[in-house]
Amino acid sequence: MTTSSLNQADNLPLYLVVYQYQQYLYKLIHHFPKAYKYTLGQNILDLNWQLLDLIIVANSLPNTQKPPSIQKASSTFDQCKFRLKMAYDLKLIPPTKYAYIINVHEKTGKMLTGWLKWAKRQNTASKP
Repeated sequence: MTTSSLNQADNLPLYLVVYQYQQYLYKLIHHFPKAYKYTLGQNILDLNWQLLDLIIVANSLPNTQKPPSIQKASSTFDQCKFRLKMAYDLKLIPPTKYAYIINVHEKTGKMLTGWLKWAKRQNTASKP
């Protein structure tokens, strides 16, 4: 990633939310028992990294080409959410921390949905 791409990504509200969330997840998963830290925990971290990468890629595309990448980001986000739900159900995440996670998920989901709707409107507006 070039410096200009990184600077551009730093100005994206969605990118910033997911980046800060990734930092939170690292701290959270650090406290998982060893049996889960390197399996479920690592999978959660990997999916969130994929989400960040997909956001950066989608942002760098022309507006008319963004929807498929945003949809893939949304799908990756959903996969991560279900793994976090599993971690919560296995009692690896306390209820207070899971409440924060749910809040971040709602915020991120709304941002992804809004971005996808905007990108689809760009597609229809550019067609003659």
